[in-house]
Amino acid sequence: MPTDDTLTAHIARMESRYDADAMMVTATIGGIGYHTALTPGTPVHPTRDSLRYAHELLLSESPEHRTRAHGIIRKVISLQDTNPDNRTYGIWSWYLEEPLGDMRPPDWNWADFLGAILATILARIPERVPEALAGEMKASLAHAAAAIVRRDVGPGYTNIAIMGGGVTAAAGELLGDASLSNYGRERLGKSVEHAGHHGSFNEFNSPTYTFVALAELERTLAIVRDPIAREHAEALRRFAWGSIAAYYHPATAQFAGPQSRAYSDWLPASTVAKLVRGTGLPLPYRAGDGSLAAPEADAGEPSLFPSLPCPDDIRPRFEALPETPHELRQTFVREKDASRSITGATWFDEEACLGSMNRGYFWTQRRVLLGYWHTEEDAAVCLRLRFLHDGRDFASATVENAQAGPAVLTRFGTRPDGGDWHGHLDRPEDGVFHAGSFRARYQLQGVGVAAHQLNDTTFALRAGSREAIVHGLPGVFFGHDVRWEHGQEGTSPTWTPCATRANAPPSTSTTPAPCAWARGCTCARWTGTGG
Repeated sequence: MPTDDTLTAHIARMESRYDADAMMVTATIGGIGYHTALTPGTPVHPTRDSLRYAHELLLSESPEHRTRAHGIIRKVISLQDTNPDNRTYGIWSWYLEEPLGDMRPPDWNWADFLGAILATILARIPERVPEALAGEMKASLAHAAAAIVRRDVGPGYTNIAIMGGGVTAAAGELLGDASLSNYGRERLGKSVEHAGHHGSFNEFNSPTYTFVALAELERTLAIVRDPIAREHAEALRRFAWGSIAAYYHPATAQFAGPQSRAYSDWLPASTVAKLVRGTGLPLPYRAGDGSLAAPEADAGEPSLFPSLPCPDDIRPRFEALPETPHELRQTFVREKDASRSITGATWFDEEACLGSMNRGYFWTQRRVLLGYWHTEEDAAVCLRLRFLHDGRDFASATVENAQAGPAVLTRFGTRPDGGDWHGHLDRPEDGVFHAGSFRARYQLQGVGVAAHQLNDTTFALRAGSREAIVHGLPGVFFGHDVRWEHGQEGTSPTWTPCATRANAPPSTSTTPAPCAWARGCTCARWTGTGG
């Protein structure tokens, strides 16, 4: 739970975002690129942020804050689809300004996210809402829980499988519905079995969603009384901490690759603050200037239910590697045909780490090959492999990696049924992508990085006493020979040897040449060497 001072300070910061006329908080859309059809920069009133703000206000001792919270809850509840005949039954739109029918497509996870907040308020502080409003909240929670059951997400969708299990288990107890309690208990149990079978969460090593799962497990332990559900939640909580610790690299204060879902190339201060609170260790984060700094104790949003500590036997892994060098090989998705399984290989030494997945595609959130190393100028320069369609990550390009120690052999290809920016939500109706350029990019970011061309197809990406050597092999893509080049993008020190389509116009071209979708691949080899 947040301290009184932390909560008061957070509520004060949120004051400027509250719109009394709409009875919701305001925000500005970032560059999401899917689900919403609204453009970046659009001012909006988000439903989830508003309901969370109401929860925060209810924890305040101020009568005015609680009255405001009641109005917000009523407003958000009124925006839920409560018609069981509708496909979107039980969920909310992201924004007041964009009804469910206008979204591309609606986000069914909003039943889980908003249902979790309603369940937490009803389970932990029911005395802080009027009886009539509590009844409305229970009805809304019932709709959300029904939507969760109807959708029935499998355990492979890690954070939503866990979240929905906790919400329905809590809803069953709050609503006196034994079928919901059973469903939630069984769903959490399936997540335990699934993680044990695969040896990992399918949403593996995610700096964002492993922490979402961890928070939802803590929420479940705070609001659910059923002993079996709690046993499952505690087993998964321990599993999550083990996963987080396994990929932590102490020298760079980063999660080594590969990563299933990430929103930034370096851990943000808010994530590191969660690690500090959970481990009790003075772990640093990499600031924008490349230095290591201590995160503010209240970085990010305060937890609105009790946080639980990292298990004692896992905590030491955050301070030191098990051995040097250290290699971790793990199955993330286990298939009956082992050759189709998704696996990862990660190499660590005292100052550097490099990880890759054996197969995948270049969704903007996915880090198929990711490495860091420490220098005197930068605590963690970042090496990342990307595939770009006119400058944006291209989710229909595929990758196969074979890693041995700090060396990776990579092959690029395409898939016939993928999307553009998202894995599947934005595929063209005719299945044809138009492009000015396609680029496979080995990207080094950080302070004091440099690039050197060693010959026509070999490049050295250097920082401090280490370098990444990129060996570009001949290849053909869309019927054109691949050309390898390097350069600097924008004002940031980012050097990028690229495999590009020969004779393609620049990626900034406003008249991209049409390019029908076809199969193709190129190969490259990455090796890391000490200085």
